Amino acid sequence: MKLGRILLVTGFVMLLGTTVWSDSGMMSVQVREGRLRSSPSFLGAIVGPVAYGERVRNIEQRGEWLDVKSPNNLTGWIHQSALTSKLVVLSSSGAVSSSANSQEIALAGKGFNEDVERQYRSDNSRISYAWVDHMQGYKVTRDQMIAFLDAGKVKPPQGGQR
Repeated sequence: MKLGRILLVTGFVMLLGTTVWSDSGMMSVQVREGRLRSSPSFLGAIVGPVAYGERVRNIEQRGEWLDVKSPNNLTGWIHQSALTSKLVVLSSSGAVSSSANSQEIALAGKGFNEDVERQYRSDNSRISYAWVDHMQGYKVTRDQMIAFLDAGKVKPPQGGQR
């Protein structure tokens, strides 16, 4: 009887340890459009995208940058602010409802949605959001960013290789 209990407890502990181990190092993408880079820097060449809610495995960490592997075996560096250790679930069926776009889902995941924005705009009606809306649509290429940094003689911090 005692041996049976010992085996049962040992088996349970091993099962629990395996479950915890199998999920260790897994992170969820918490931004709408994550980009894996060739080096731990915002200036690193883009290797490929990762989607909101996608699970990636952490391989290595250098400062605030993580070298990760995506489900489709793509590896690259991503800033830790784009990831969370929490499991991001889009819906119980695994599919996203067509009534919300990916931007709305990303904002809702962070507690910000159209209703919150509408209320904020209403409470702050004297503020013009035209330039904010304009800036959200502006894209800066890697070459433009490097030219800007060179013109200002800005030296990127650790991991800032080009």
